[in-house]
Amino acid sequence: MPQNKDYYHIGEIAKKLKVSQRTIRYYEEIGLLKEAKRMGSNFRIYDDEDLMRIKFIQKLKLLGLKLSQIQELEKLYRGYNANKKFIPRLIEMFDDKTSEIDEKIGNLQNLREEILSYKKKLLEKLLED
Repeated sequence: MPQNKDYYHIGEIAKKLKVSQRTIRYYEEIGLLKEAKRMGSNFRIYDDEDLMRIKFIQKLKLLGLKLSQIQELEKLYRGYNANKKFIPRLIEMFDDKTSEIDEKIGNLQNLREEILSYKKKLLEKLLED
């Protein structure tokens, strides 16, 4: 491995980002990461760009995007090498996710009201006896 601190073994990057080595390899397999450089005994090494890309993937996953959506974004970005296609699509995905969350919140609010209503009926029944 080069002495340059800008390079990391797979174990180092996994520990630093709190992901498994298998996850990093999987991201590489499905094209979310470029093929890792190899050193010495065929050890994978990663640079700061890879580190930032994995952080970005983690952030998008945290925001509710699926890996298939992240792959789509990656293809858009690489295909056009610009944000003109990437950013509008990401905004569209976020809009879809926000609508999905709003619907879930509405369903949960309705469920809460039903539970409270049923609880009230049960308490009234209990007081009748």
